Parts: sequence; structure tokens; C-alpha cells
Amino acid sequence: MDPVERIHSVTDPGGITILVVDDEPDVRAVVADMLREAGYSVLEASSGPEALDIGARHPGDIRLLLTDLIMPGMTGRMLADALGANRPGMAVIFMSGHVDDSRQAAREPGLHYLRKPIDWEKLESMVRDLIEKRTGP
Repeated sequence: MDPVERIHSVTDPGGITILVVDDEPDVRAVVADMLREAGYSVLEASSGPEALDIGARHPGDIRLLLTDLIMPGMTGRMLADALGANRPGMAVIFMSGHVDDSRQAAREPGLHYLRKPIDWEKLESMVRDLIEKRTGP
């Protein structure tokens, strides 16, 4: 899959790329479309291994990983650890529709978590805040 990329920056034109990973095609498509409409460049993957492959092939910076926590074969946490090893400045937002995940996430300081179904205002605010913290205003 060759993702369509559009360039946008929260603070100035610069090309902020977000990698969206979810094994549910409809969820992934809606989230990716919302981010594209906001002007971000979006890469999409349906699994952890596919996301690692995209991360290895993508020549530019990936500023943010937005990943489902529960996926077959590789969890979102495993993906974040593996991808983050080669991209130390990358921010991570986990998302899940499972109640147990939200309870666990609430106990982990520094973990950025969104509950499905995704609220666009919360997603947009969290993305903007995390990107600005890593790049400055």
C-alpha cells in the first residue's frame, strides 16, 4: 500500500507524519481520514508487522504513532517499543475499545490513551499537544 501523504504542521508548514495502526479497517480509515482532513500526512498499517515495515521503508520522520492496543500477533505496546527503538523522538497515543485497557491506562503515568469510539476533539487536541511538546511552538 502506497499511502497518500499531505503536508501540514501545527505551527508552520513542515510535514508532520502520523502512522495510524489498527486491525479494524473501518476504524483505521475514519481516524486516518480525520487526520488527513486536519492536514497531517498519514501512513496506515493494519498490523504491527506491517507498521514496522512501513517505518523501516519511510525515509522521513514519523512524529506520532497512533495505535490500537489489542491487535493479533503484536500488541500496540510491542509495536511502540519496537518502532520507538529507531525513532526515539516519536510520540505515541494508544487507543482501545476495551474497558480493561482504559482502567490500566489510567494507572500509568505518562501514557497517552484514547478510548474508542474516538472523539475527534480529544484526538485533535492530544495530537496537537504531543507534537508541539516535541517540536516547540
